[in-house]
Amino acid sequence: MSPASPRKRGRPREFDLDAATAALERALWSRGFRSTNVEELAADAGLSLSSLYAAFGSKQGVLDAALARYECEMSGMLSELESATRGLPDVERFVGRVRAVIDDPASPSGCFMVNTMVEVGDGVPEVQRRTATYRRRIERALKSALDVAADNGDIEVGSAADRARLIQAALFGALAASRAGDAVAARDGLRSITRELRRWRGSA
Repeated sequence: MSPASPRKRGRPREFDLDAATAALERALWSRGFRSTNVEELAADAGLSLSSLYAAFGSKQGVLDAALARYECEMSGMLSELESATRGLPDVERFVGRVRAVIDDPASPSGCFMVNTMVEVGDGVPEVQRRTATYRRRIERALKSALDVAADNGDIEVGSAADRARLIQAALFGALAASRAGDAVAARDGLRSITRELRRWRGSA
């Protein structure tokens, strides 16, 4: 019996996968999934088409990887809200951080997750599930902070869930306005949230 032939090792990857994913995330966030073809994505990542497909499998795979990276980037901010200890000030701080992203000229417009939800969420089940999970996480994080506010006597006990849904909807509306190029409406929307939070605290 002849000895088994030595197994050939795969060719080592010659690019930084995280850097490529970051470039793809920015491209999709800036231009949108449907408005960007695979040739443009390969160029954005500095990859050949064959390398892009080898790394991500498909254009949908590129979007999945980019959204996963965005979720990781946002996780720290959401974790702070989930572990809120002050209540309304924590929510106000979160809204302020969202505004900082909107106001950052180096950041693409809107929120990558919200943009994708509006653009392709209804047509791609996996994207619909991912964006719905993200929306629910934000809503739960807001409710967690508002439960603290209720414990502090700043809002009525039992009202946290409704208030969380209200804030989440207003946040997503402001982010959608930012994506549409209406920065004034986006900022006005966020200021309205902040005023409402302060009104709640003042009326306690």
